[in-house]
Amino acid sequence: MFPNGQKTQSNSLIPKFEGFFLEMVMPRLEGRCSELVKKILGDDWDVTPIGDNLTEFEITLNDDALSVKEAWDKTYELRSQPGVIDVEPLFAVPLPELTGWNVSIPDLGDFFNNQIERESEDVNWCLKQLRVFEVWEKYFPDPNKPPGHGIVVAHPDTGYTNHPEIIDNLLLEKGYDFIEKDNNATDELERPFGQLINNPGHGTSTASVIVSNPGKEANYSNQKYVTGVAPGAKVLPLRVSYSVVLLSVRNLARSIEYAADNGAHVVTISMGTAFHNQRLRSAIIYAQKRGVIIVAASGTLIPYVVFPAAYDEVIAVTGSNIQREIWWGASRGKQVDVTAPGHLVWYAKSDRKDDGVEHRIDQGSGTSFSAPFVAGVAALWLSYHGRDKLVERYGAEKIPFIFNELLRDTCDKFPTWKPNRFGSGIVNAEKLLAASLPDNVNGSVVSPALALQQHSSLDSGRLDAFMHLFESQLSDTQPEEFGFPDAFLNSNLAELLQTFSSELPKRLKEVGQELAFDFAVNPDLYKQFAELLHSNKPSPTDQSKGRKKGETDNKEPIRETLKKKGISEILLNKLFNWG
Repeated sequence: MFPNGQKTQSNSLIPKFEGFFLEMVMPRLEGRCSELVKKILGDDWDVTPIGDNLTEFEITLNDDALSVKEAWDKTYELRSQPGVIDVEPLFAVPLPELTGWNVSIPDLGDFFNNQIERESEDVNWCLKQLRVFEVWEKYFPDPNKPPGHGIVVAHPDTGYTNHPEIIDNLLLEKGYDFIEKDNNATDELERPFGQLINNPGHGTSTASVIVSNPGKEANYSNQKYVTGVAPGAKVLPLRVSYSVVLLSVRNLARSIEYAADNGAHVVTISMGTAFHNQRLRSAIIYAQKRGVIIVAASGTLIPYVVFPAAYDEVIAVTGSNIQREIWWGASRGKQVDVTAPGHLVWYAKSDRKDDGVEHRIDQGSGTSFSAPFVAGVAALWLSYHGRDKLVERYGAEKIPFIFNELLRDTCDKFPTWKPNRFGSGIVNAEKLLAASLPDNVNGSVVSPALALQQHSSLDSGRLDAFMHLFESQLSDTQPEEFGFPDAFLNSNLAELLQTFSSELPKRLKEVGQELAFDFAVNPDLYKQFAELLHSNKPSPTDQSKGRKKGETDNKEPIRETLKKKGISEILLNKLFNWG
């Protein structure tokens, strides 16, 4: 998120190594896994079992123990060992915003739209758009049972402050700091050495739109206030990062598992990473098997939907403005499920001053707000129907699936809505709570955790991973002779990796995940390939690997950029056809 009128700057940090995810072929092979780790990495690495399958492990030493290149080299070496199904490196991945990507941005008209700014002076416009007040009146008439009562919303973010708008609705006794590894999830509101922080107090701000009580909780200079969607709910604060643009995949995964083990019913994530990783997916599966609804922001000023929002069974939320249009800075695409307010939202803000911490009410934009709005709606739905009753009726594992289906079925289309861009439309909480629960959820309905396991292509580095990254570029750039965007992308990737189109699936299985990672975390590289998609017309045949004799190789600059960046020896060999 960023304050009204203020654009964030590009982040020049590089990915930071955190460890490995490793999956063995059979359960209960921790001893064998430890032997392989010792053989390839050395004696001092920790091997920690994760998940429910008894086949998955987190391998850690010290942060920055390996460079990015070394991490990928060791990944391929570990993957080659007998009994190993998969190995993936874990990184804290920077996500530059706007200026770093230098790609075309959707309509900027509402950025300077005075009419929208005037209308957005109403502090309650977001709740009105979501039909929240109607829900309160119809479904929560008892003042002793406020909207969202009995529901816990876990919130992995930068931690919390004692802002008057949220402090009474935080479960401080269960909070946890995954950075300092203690039970104090306080946001320090400072920038540690070597860390980029673009919004101090981000966790406080995003929590406020979920659980702030109606009306002012203090006397603020601008006389504004925040009212949360579900003021009867409680927020479980989890500190996982200093900054929303340098997100630790490892800490986020651990926080999701912690939330599932400590009574959370909903997890809302107003952060995102470019790097899709099975460690994070494993945590999502773990939580959803326990009935936890997971909501995440689609991304702000990023040309693709970020993770974990991009996972199929995580509810990905993009952002709207007061005129029921998509906010220009919201990431959009096929992975989006629903839309909720994200432009000129009123929120609680905390800043560190020389004489202490200042608490105020501010206004800003970002899908960082869109996700917690929907998490608040989830709390209303669970509270109204009674979560324990839902578990008794359907089983915990079905709850996220049922909510996801009903949420999307009750959304409102809007005039500028487009299929495969903005999900099912703007969330309508009144319609959602009025919708009848399904009479029966039988074996033909796939549970969210199992459905998630069936959609792994974005993780694997196959063609779908690149379709996701370059979806906005491919929608209107492929030549007619290719017929479909995937054929056009296939040909370009085949040329880049110096192979035939028919052989590309095999090549991507070998090095596709690393290549997708490089595109996702390096805006300059992303821009090079995106511009090539706009201008290039590779051969639709397999002849000469898509290039005629003597023809200029327009993929060479991209290969050189990758080479300079520092990539694994295996990817280097494939790019330059050395083996």
